[in-house]
Amino acid sequence: MAGIHPLRRAAAAEPRYVQLGGQAVHIFRFAAPPNLAYEYFCDVPAVFSLLPDALEVYPYATDRYRLVVGATDGHGHTMAGVFDLITIHEPGEAIRVVPDEHGPPINMPGLIFSGFLAAEAVFYPDQHGTSVEYTVNIEMDIPIPSMLCMMPHQVLQGLGEKGMELKMNHMITGFTRSVTNDFHTWVRGG
Repeated sequence: MAGIHPLRRAAAAEPRYVQLGGQAVHIFRFAAPPNLAYEYFCDVPAVFSLLPDALEVYPYATDRYRLVVGATDGHGHTMAGVFDLITIHEPGEAIRVVPDEHGPPINMPGLIFSGFLAAEAVFYPDQHGTSVEYTVNIEMDIPIPSMLCMMPHQVLQGLGEKGMELKMNHMITGFTRSVTNDFHTWVRGG
């Protein structure tokens, strides 16, 4: 006689995304008046193009930009985060960048995901010229590639968080160096 066995329930599907985020704050000090520092940071595509791993920065409407940050392997494979942004100017005082939920469709090959990016540059006159407090917040849900789906989600999340910490440090260090050098070149008219 065959025994009756209760049906086994399939294990709950693991989340298909790793949720990551980070914040970086840096103070730039320029031997220049605040209006000059403000004018430099108003060129949002030029400033964001100085981010390490920025693949593309372009306007798609007035004060609206798409920033694509990621990597390509040289064989046509891309992994990138896409951030659609709106800039809000407070002349001479601050530039705020906030997410735009109504950006154009994303038509890129590869492992592409959209993310949340908010940034703020606040300008303060000081005894040597200008201090610019620059803050950036990033959040994104990165799809888990099918080849990694068998790994426990906790392991992938931990690896993602460690990687995000390293990436944020790499990006702010490179960005700081690039902006400082570029600003001085820009002031000299280079």
